[in-house]
Amino acid sequence: MSREKERENPFVLLTHLHRDMSRAFSRQMGISFSRLLLLHELWHVGEISQTELASRLSMEGALLTRFAKQMEAAGLISRRVDPRDNRFTLVTLAPAGQQILTEMGSHGDEFEAQLLAGVSEEDLLSMLRAMKQIQHNLSAILEEDQ
Repeated sequence: MSREKERENPFVLLTHLHRDMSRAFSRQMGISFSRLLLLHELWHVGEISQTELASRLSMEGALLTRFAKQMEAAGLISRRVDPRDNRFTLVTLAPAGQQILTEMGSHGDEFEAQLLAGVSEEDLLSMLRAMKQIQHNLSAILEEDQ
């Protein structure tokens, strides 16, 4: 595939966009995008098993365990053995993690404004419709595989 064709390929573009956005977001926010997603997921689901959390975040179990241990040491999350089944570890958001998410709100809004500078409302709505359709199609493909 030529470099010009590669730049026009939506899958390659989305991959590069995700990579670059994650880097810029992490640099601006002072926390990795992956770790912020972990905190955000805990904010919404409450206490959850580490195994289920890894699945929800599409993250390898070993990587999530490493993140969780580091984030627990930093006081951002709490972990405990599941009293119903000691093979599982339960994870929940700690007050310091909640504080980070609260503080990130305004920084996230600024970052979003920078990203969308020069994008018209019409283009943004069109992009959102297309992304929702792609997500719907991906969900259907994944359901077929089960």
